[in-house]
Amino acid sequence: MAEENTKEVYSIISANFELQKTDVLTLDEVKAMLASRINDLLDKNVERLLSIIYRIDVSQKKIDEIFKNESKDEIALQIAEAVIQRQLLKVQTRKLYKNKGEKLEE
Repeated sequence: MAEENTKEVYSIISANFELQKTDVLTLDEVKAMLASRINDLLDKNVERLLSIIYRIDVSQKKIDEIFKNESKDEIALQIAEAVIQRQLLKVQTRKLYKNKGEKLEE
């Protein structure tokens, strides 16, 4: 995946999860930062976490599966992965349709 997509995904995620703005280099760094924030929300405000996940449009079925884990850290990592994958898909879809729109205008 292009570094440009990583930055775009982080920009979206950081806004939703109130993460500090930073020059993120890799998806693994994004995942680690996001998992840490999700862990915090699991401890302090699960309702807010679920609201964010709902707004991002991660599948309810996937979230239900993730919450079957016994380890809170594993739950946080899997939610982070699901959120990142969902945002990557959105970014790629936007670019695909933007490129198709540009081709139609030519």
